[in-house]
Amino acid sequence: MGVLDKLRKVGDFVRKNWRSTGDDSYREYERERERERKQAKRGRQDAERVAERKRGKTEREREYEERYTAERAADEPQPEASPREDTSKPE
Repeated sequence: MGVLDKLRKVGDFVRKNWRSTGDDSYREYERERERERKQAKRGRQDAERVAERKRGKTEREREYEERYTAERAADEPQPEASPREDTSKPE
């Protein structure tokens, strides 16, 4: 059985490639459509990858700013709260 299957596959391959391969053949049309489909798919995947990188970069920048703003605020010496003088009452 295995040999017959292999022979059938070889025959199918030869028959498929024996057909017309001119520019106006249906086979060329199929190849072109398949190539265009794959290019479009790669283009979509590339666009998704670029968008994901951009989102990740923006997120990292935002987190960086939040973290270092908080650290800077913590490192700054806090001004001592001095008692306010009440200027509304005359002495």
